Amino acid sequence: MSPFGSFFIIHCEVGGDTQNLRHQEVFWPVLSDLVNMSDQYGASLSIQLNPQWAEYILMDEDRFGRLKKWQQDGHEIGLHHHGYDHEDWDGYTNRDEGKRDSKFRGSVRDAVSLMTRLVYPFRLLSGTISDEEFDYPEGIQYDTEGIRYMHSRSRPKQVALGGNQLIQVGMALLSKSVDIENLQKEYFKSKGDEIFGIVTHEKNFAESPDLIEEWLRFIKNNKGCIKTVSKIIEDYKLVYPIRKNSTPLTFGNDVSGSASVKAVAGHEKNE
Repeated sequence: MSPFGSFFIIHCEVGGDTQNLRHQEVFWPVLSDLVNMSDQYGASLSIQLNPQWAEYILMDEDRFGRLKKWQQDGHEIGLHHHGYDHEDWDGYTNRDEGKRDSKFRGSVRDAVSLMTRLVYPFRLLSGTISDEEFDYPEGIQYDTEGIRYMHSRSRPKQVALGGNQLIQVGMALLSKSVDIENLQKEYFKSKGDEIFGIVTHEKNFAESPDLIEEWLRFIKNNKGCIKTVSKIIEDYKLVYPIRKNSTPLTFGNDVSGSASVKAVAGHEKNE
């Protein structure tokens, strides 16, 4: 079978330093190449940025104009926030201990304000947030979470995160450390009322562009169409009811495997 729809999220990372933008300067051409590749396959990406990316893009008229073109072409810009307990914290947090840290850049509201400037006149609708308890921003409607094969197929559910009511869908990581054939098998197990989600990072594409293209080709060859998270859920709501669920996926429990993410090793720390 095939799912109701599929999405492909790109997580763009902080890069180890909350103050400088060297990581973004190196990987901006990589992200541009990834978007160009997705256009060749008719895939609309959900590009979720840590705030450093918004800062970097807003500094340059050409970069800002290119991002606007991506949005006009149907790609979605969302928020990816690494909270204070994350290995690659972005410097924004509502936690008191984070505010005393030398890497502190501002509150989550400050991060959202920066991202809102970037996406305007579109809205900031989807996001992946690592600190759901303290840092979940108001305004996000569609939460994406997960990393393992089991998270790739999901029925959207209404959940509460950080005092916010939202709709959550799952996703699995695609990288060179993952067996793509297992993801393809999961795809074929999908039921018609499930959504299939994949996430990768700008660094994963730089390491293995052929692998990312293989997934894009796989979806197209199987008569699928990659749409943005927001578009798929909006379409889904017209056909299926979305029920409340008291057990949302969370970063601490379902991605890192513990409440503290500082010690997470390997590819999962990038999530």
